[in-house]
Amino acid sequence: MAGKTRKSRASDYVIAIPSYKRTETLKEKTLATLKKYKIEPSKIHIFVADKDEEKAYKEALPNGSYGKIVVGIKGIKEIRNFITDYFPIGKKIICMDDDIKEFLEYDEKAPRKEKQLTSLKRVFEKGFTEAQKYGFHLWGIYPIANGFFMKPTVSIDLKFIVGVCFGIINPGSSKLKIPVDMKTDYYITLRMYELDGGVIRMNNVAPKTAYYKEAGGIQADEGRQKKSKDAAEMLIKLYPEWVKLNPNRKSGFVEIRIKDTKKFND
Repeated sequence: MAGKTRKSRASDYVIAIPSYKRTETLKEKTLATLKKYKIEPSKIHIFVADKDEEKAYKEALPNGSYGKIVVGIKGIKEIRNFITDYFPIGKKIICMDDDIKEFLEYDEKAPRKEKQLTSLKRVFEKGFTEAQKYGFHLWGIYPIANGFFMKPTVSIDLKFIVGVCFGIINPGSSKLKIPVDMKTDYYITLRMYELDGGVIRMNNVAPKTAYYKEAGGIQADEGRQKKSKDAAEMLIKLYPEWVKLNPNRKSGFVEIRIKDTKKFND
């Protein structure tokens, strides 16, 4: 009986997927990926912008492929803040993008040091276990699906937690209210590091997705380059010791890098 109780606690999470004008993308990528890894559909909450989007998603998505469609609000900042308010404080939430094709894990013996992830459930449960062990709210995975960069390590210092897939023990909007229209994952990383003194990142797992390239979603926002610049400037102003411009990345957007050089040596 005790074993069953522990298993229930370890798997007591919900999955929140914000999606905008990407019914086919969501169906063919993230929902298909979750099905392949045998994640229970009842855990999956899809957050849409309005009633019209709700109708489109209900018509497009197969019955039984998700638990609930929730009408929220348009905008990535707005929907992330909505999700924080929607779930109770302390709830374990896994936030996922709608265009995840696959997950890879580090494998030293493989030709490219990577292989298809064996168990997504174990990743989710380990993330929350590690976060609770250190008293942190936030955990994530490595941002780039490339075995030559991934490592069989878990870090607890200031490492970027990519918004494609991360877990958070809901701190509530009094502690986490996103002010930027883009780079929301950078803000979440920095704010939770400020709050807790650390974030968990499992460097042996990474998602495969098309950053900045998928139609719909944030790409439907024509002002996203200016918003990226404005977000970078705000984050540098809020966290000047931890945030610097990153001119080496050639994404077409203003990019930043983060590091706490005073607390940890990398």
